[in-house]
Amino acid sequence: MRIRDCLLSVLLGVVTVGCRHTYIDLNPDTSGGDVGVDDGTAGDGADADAAEGVAEVTDGLGGDGTEVVILPAPPCGNGVVDDGEECDDRNRENNDGCTWECRLGDGDPVGPPDPAARPYVVQGPAIVLPVVESPSNTALGSMGLSVMDDGTLVASWNRAEVPLGPPGMIWSRFLLADGSPARADVGISLASGWHLSGRAGTARATDFLLAWQADVDGMWHARLTVGDGLAEAPTRLFVSPDSDLPALAAQSTGYAVAWYEGTDLVPCAHDGSGPSRILLGRLDPDGKLDPTADPIELEAELGARTSPRLASGADSTLGILWWRAGTESDSDCTLRLGTADAALTTIADGGTVGTSRAGRIVEADGSYRVAWRRSSAAGIRQLGFVAFDGGAMLLEAPAACDLPFASFVGEDELGLSAGDHGLVAVLRGYDDVTGPRLYFVRTDLLGRTGDASCGALEVDRSCADAAGCEPGAFGVAWAGDAFVVIYFVTLDPSGPSPTTEMRMVRLVPAP
Repeated sequence: MRIRDCLLSVLLGVVTVGCRHTYIDLNPDTSGGDVGVDDGTAGDGADADAAEGVAEVTDGLGGDGTEVVILPAPPCGNGVVDDGEECDDRNRENNDGCTWECRLGDGDPVGPPDPAARPYVVQGPAIVLPVVESPSNTALGSMGLSVMDDGTLVASWNRAEVPLGPPGMIWSRFLLADGSPARADVGISLASGWHLSGRAGTARATDFLLAWQADVDGMWHARLTVGDGLAEAPTRLFVSPDSDLPALAAQSTGYAVAWYEGTDLVPCAHDGSGPSRILLGRLDPDGKLDPTADPIELEAELGARTSPRLASGADSTLGILWWRAGTESDSDCTLRLGTADAALTTIADGGTVGTSRAGRIVEADGSYRVAWRRSSAAGIRQLGFVAFDGGAMLLEAPAACDLPFASFVGEDELGLSAGDHGLVAVLRGYDDVTGPRLYFVRTDLLGRTGDASCGALEVDRSCADAAGCEPGAFGVAWAGDAFVVIYFVTLDPSGPSPTTEMRMVRLVPAP
């Protein structure tokens, strides 16, 4: 594996690149017709360009008339000692006997997790929050949880349209760290017949921005504040019936937005009539699309019908996750990662971390952390982690631990937050004995748990099949002195009149 310190310059209109880069690709793409073929043309998209360190230049513009440079990912770090390498241990660390440049070196194997990452436990019984205006949990979409600069928590979720009933809604709830309301809930009613297929939200200073796709009516957004509630009425970002599944991240100059565009129907299979793309663009502080910059194509032909994921870095970079689709109906997506500079003019390709249908990215300790869930070849459910910096340089190689249940619940559900020397991941699992349960996993800042076991604990042990309770959509965030999990539960889910509660727990260091 290589460390890239890239220097880009423009000389007589030619982009030159001199760089070294950390990269890992556990499942390289071998389906393309140009694999191993290069006609010697720099930047022509052939696979050998990446090995030669040649930058690809897309047609997208960076807002100032310059082309967007996408830095390629060299192929070192796959666990195989290739030509020119002295070792290749998947680069768990630089000083573990095999360096990040695949050279023999000094050092010991990776040690135990950071001792400052203390185990966390649930603090007391779950707090039941005020009633929400929603039907049973089966009509609720996924939940997002963000934190404003003053510590206010913002939970957002959507309610599906009910036949012969009310239209779909997007709800946002502003809460203080103890769970008490900061203001009345804010609801946005969707037009009758609209099918909301994607919703994203992020906090910036005192604003909360929502974005969603409303069928053929295109991508919409709305801006909320604690004081005004709906500070800016919903307006359309752009009209594109094939766009879907937006993702948002707050930046110092506005927001970044990424989304899927295509006609595929199956989340991880390329089954549509044309190319599927993952696009990245900029929004101004009011949430309006930047008209001076074309969207950047992160994945131009095989973008998977899944929501990309974004995270803003303390160094003004942007962490990006996106998925490449397979060509079979039962295939999994390939999870890809990278970073962008603040202006979205340079994209560093960090490579892939294998197959997965769900992943999240957060900023931590000045760099990025990624968690994803997957099923191993042996059918074991696993949670994977990887760490990389603002230049897409690997800090910790991908590693996975085993989860204590038989199957996942939800198509792409996974929560991830960073704080207090560690990470917390939240997800739902199911088996025939316990039914659906909500779990959390605590790691150090590099995603290490110390052994092959994830050490998963239940978020709410009182919510179980035997108690007539079923956990639903959830969100997790660091709230200053604790990780906070906010989630829905359905009471009496099999009964004639199921009801929905919103609950909150705080995860604190074990005594």
